[in-house]
Amino acid sequence: MNVLIVLTSHDELGDTGRKTGFWLEELAAPYYRLKDAGATITLASPKGGRPPLDP
Repeated sequence: MNVLIVLTSHDELGDTGRKTGFWLEELAAPYYRLKDAGATITLASPKGGRPPLDP
């Protein structure tokens, strides 16, 4: 089983100047469940590169 998880590329909440990104637990919970089930997991972001982590 192949799984693609797409994470955000946004690091700022609109034009507010407030930092944002993906919430770590929202990635970790399904990631490890899928990995334990034998899935091959690919992480990606729309703009490419490293997705920002929500502070």
